[in-house]
Amino acid sequence: MVMNIGASQQSLPQATTADSLTATSPVAAEISTAQILIALMVAGLGFLVDVYDIVIFAVVRVSSLVSLGVAQQDSLSTGVWLLNLQMAGMLVGGFLWGILGDKKGRKSVLFGSIVLYSLANILNGFVTDVSQYAFLRFLAGVGLAGEVGAAMTIAAEVTPRKYRAYGTAAVAGIGVFGSILASLVGGALSWRMAFITAGIAGIFLLFARVSLKETPLYAKISQDDKLERGSIKLLFLDKDRVLRLVRCVLAAMPLWFVLGVIVSFAPEIRGGGVGNIVISVAAVALFYSIGETVGEVASCVLSQILRSRKLAMLVFAVGAFISLMCVLFGPPQFYGAFCLPLGFFVGSWSVVVTSAAEQFGTNLRATATTLVPNLVRASVIPVTTLFGILAATFGPIFAAMATGGLCLVCAVASILLMEETYGKDMDFVER
Repeated sequence: MVMNIGASQQSLPQATTADSLTATSPVAAEISTAQILIALMVAGLGFLVDVYDIVIFAVVRVSSLVSLGVAQQDSLSTGVWLLNLQMAGMLVGGFLWGILGDKKGRKSVLFGSIVLYSLANILNGFVTDVSQYAFLRFLAGVGLAGEVGAAMTIAAEVTPRKYRAYGTAAVAGIGVFGSILASLVGGALSWRMAFITAGIAGIFLLFARVSLKETPLYAKISQDDKLERGSIKLLFLDKDRVLRLVRCVLAAMPLWFVLGVIVSFAPEIRGGGVGNIVISVAAVALFYSIGETVGEVASCVLSQILRSRKLAMLVFAVGAFISLMCVLFGPPQFYGAFCLPLGFFVGSWSVVVTSAAEQFGTNLRATATTLVPNLVRASVIPVTTLFGILAATFGPIFAAMATGGLCLVCAVASILLMEETYGKDMDFVER
């Protein structure tokens, strides 16, 4: 049951006109423009560190495993295992940091998650075997899990609702720039220094967060001891809330299929063959990252122009399907270049997470908004597993086409069934 914070005995009034949907929230008006900009910048830098780490592993996967003595024929299977462990860590962290964000505040997540992430990555630069590598990838995943959800929750809560998508676009734009940075750093530094640099960047980010204040929407409910906050029972024992969560997760799956399969295993998918073409993951990741960076901002802006989150997501899903076909069946020497438009069209990730934040009340918002991106990332486990099974029997191109097609079909079906949240007032709680 959804309740208005200001009137706990009444259902949240539903807006019926376009004007009422885009009215500025009174809570958002309590924050100065300078405070909003600072909050968005700090949240965006957290998002950047998160994306950097995901991409840097894809870029340095081969060189790091060779350095640790992994045989070439075992590179793919070991890489899948390490990636899946990191995603499993993110799933664990998604529950941990999401619940903390609603029980203790958005700021507590931003501090705790970055400390764990930073320590894990610095230590990752000193591993001597795959077992140590795997353990620290898991810990880094747990630490990273809080970044995107907390960042997007803060962005959605501090930005006036008629400009909300622009706020989340700014955070996402800063964040996905981390993938460009990772592509460049991963190609320039040794794999050990790449991880150490990521950890040091996290420590600097920790100091930048010291002056960050709690969002007014959360502060408004934090003194209500009778209100359940961050309750897994409240979230998962209600069919409607579970369906909201699942739809958001499935809507974002194509992005992590592309990063987890198309980018991470580019050499295995289209490398070799006629002319013995060599495909560099760093180069592919750079093209993909540029596309996604622009796409994250463009998708949010499009949702504002169309006044619809759902329509913007559908437009991008169609573009992603066309781009995927070009990547898989176009000339292999243009594999990386085709990943630029593919990255652009899976860049509706920010709109999906924005919609997730808009669909849940303040007392469950951090839990849901943190769980969504981490459940999506955890979906990489079955996605890469399916890809690996199909690749062993039918070859990597067919495996990528079948796996990607399934992800896109699930995404479109989920988007069609989602609630339209454009302009929705976020000043409500779940009962």
